[in-house]
Amino acid sequence: MRSLIAACALLLLASGVADAQWILLGRKVIGRVENMVQQPDASQPSAPRYDVAVVVLEAPAAKVYDTVIATVAKHPDYRYAQRNDAARDIEVTNGVKSAGVHVVELDEKHSQLIIASVIQPGETSPVPFALQNVLRICEEMHVTCTTSSEP
Repeated sequence: MRSLIAACALLLLASGVADAQWILLGRKVIGRVENMVQQPDASQPSAPRYDVAVVVLEAPAAKVYDTVIATVAKHPDYRYAQRNDAARDIEVTNGVKSAGVHVVELDEKHSQLIIASVIQPGETSPVPFALQNVLRICEEMHVTCTTSSEP
């Protein structure tokens, strides 16, 4: 019986340590913007490329989505190509570039913001379009976000 109690105690202790490690890991990714820009393919020079930026925010998904909508409304040159409030999914264009924005609820206090855009052949961007918009939304929410290229 003592062995069983000791084994259960060790199991509970180990699971507590594992939970603490996940919380620590979670704290390290909150606000860290990951950006990926597809490199041109020499075999398909006329193919578009993709620009994606993702960040986990310590904020409810509804608040993040409302901030996205408010940010779009502040820019008179932006218009919706698509909008699905139930799915927290929109596509916005400024007439030159378009971006898809999706807000995912991770739990009641955390959400993931994903912004993806297409880079047409011959287009260059010193600062990727999706990354600029993620950082703009972080700023509007008064949330500190860092890019993955920063230390």
